[in-house]
Amino acid sequence: MTSEATPHDFRQFGEIRPKKEYRILQEDDGSFVPDYHVTYRLSDKCNMSCEYCRWYDGDNYDFALETIEKLYEFFRHEKFKSVLFYFHGGEPGIHPHVIPVLEKLKEQEKTTGIKTVIEFQTNLSYTWRRVEQIIKLVDKFSVSYHFIDLCKSKDEVLLKNFHTNMANIMEQDYPLERLDVMLENVPEDRLQEFYSNVLGFLKYDKIKYSEMIHSFCHYENNPTTKKQHLEFYEKYNKTEQGYMIDGEYYNTNQLFEKGVDSRGSKCEAGINNIVVNADGNVFHCGVEFTYYRLKTEPVDPITNVLTDPQYRQKLSIKRKIGTICKWDYCGGDFYIPREPQ
Repeated sequence: MTSEATPHDFRQFGEIRPKKEYRILQEDDGSFVPDYHVTYRLSDKCNMSCEYCRWYDGDNYDFALETIEKLYEFFRHEKFKSVLFYFHGGEPGIHPHVIPVLEKLKEQEKTTGIKTVIEFQTNLSYTWRRVEQIIKLVDKFSVSYHFIDLCKSKDEVLLKNFHTNMANIMEQDYPLERLDVMLENVPEDRLQEFYSNVLGFLKYDKIKYSEMIHSFCHYENNPTTKKQHLEFYEKYNKTEQGYMIDGEYYNTNQLFEKGVDSRGSKCEAGINNIVVNADGNVFHCGVEFTYYRLKTEPVDPITNVLTDPQYRQKLSIKRKIGTICKWDYCGGDFYIPREPQ
């Protein structure tokens, strides 16, 4: 096992897999489809400050354990047999109580008999000890690679942490549900270093999906990097997880580049899917939460599971009446993902 934050040669891990075809995930194909999906925002804090992201200076919520208990009361009320918790942020891995929260979910699964699948999304920038603790408590582990933002830390310690952790994951054969590579505004003198690392990651055959994302990033003052990134994307973007919206397929880049206007469409948000802050506030989707957080649009949570005695009834009613979208773009939160053949 690699234990020190030293440079790694990721080229040792074999050949890059061939490009795969995609199909819509169906309930009868043996894949796990939960009765209910919760995007759980454990924290709005992050240890990085990516230029396209707003979630780095928010709150570390202190009521996470009680919020989970309240959610399971609702699950029992609805007679769910299975649920999926998708941990998001901010960076959930740096929350001081992340391990007790994950253990609480395992405890609730055992107590209630409700199958609970945990997916954890992370920037992988903290210590290997914490990373390994989390991996052993979750069912699906997803990673995003923010090369230039990892480099911003003092002595590039976050970048070194990421490479150490990724090497350990690959050496110990831990599965990865997803790897997102952010094609950021990398300086020209570090492009080859960046590409070499990414190509090494893509050789790891335990990654279920990998996608290179350029739609969030800014290249206005660096046309050379933009050109090389797009060429790299076309050549090496081998697998992806996309979304079906109004009968059309979108990958992540297409979703944000085309700016899908979803206003007026019927959405699954609130029916079998919700976004929950660890402070108890419940939202239809991540886009709605973003407007709530930024205070640029009038938004009220559906309910708060900690302070509203009627929260179960409100969530139950929402499941029956559904949602008509009122937002001018879709973040793809709750559309059915595609699986590789």
